[in-house]
Amino acid sequence: MTFEKSNIGYLLTFMLVGAILGSALGALVAGFVPSLGVIQKSLTGPIGLNLEIISFSIRINLSSIIGLVLGVLIFRKV
Repeated sequence: MTFEKSNIGYLLTFMLVGAILGSALGALVAGFVPSLGVIQKSLTGPIGLNLEIISFSIRINLSSIIGLVLGVLIFRKV
């Protein structure tokens, strides 16, 4: 796929799934190899949104950034 206006939804989906999987795999790797725990260290504080009914927060870490980049690269190959 290419970066066209009609493919923005797919790009955002690949980026979101890549970031989630990257964060999950980073936590798994840090669990098995404690010396790699640095990839789970938060680069920002919790970035959140609170609407009194629902609240949402994210933390950006190295493993989620790597997953995000891999999601973009996979999008470009598909």
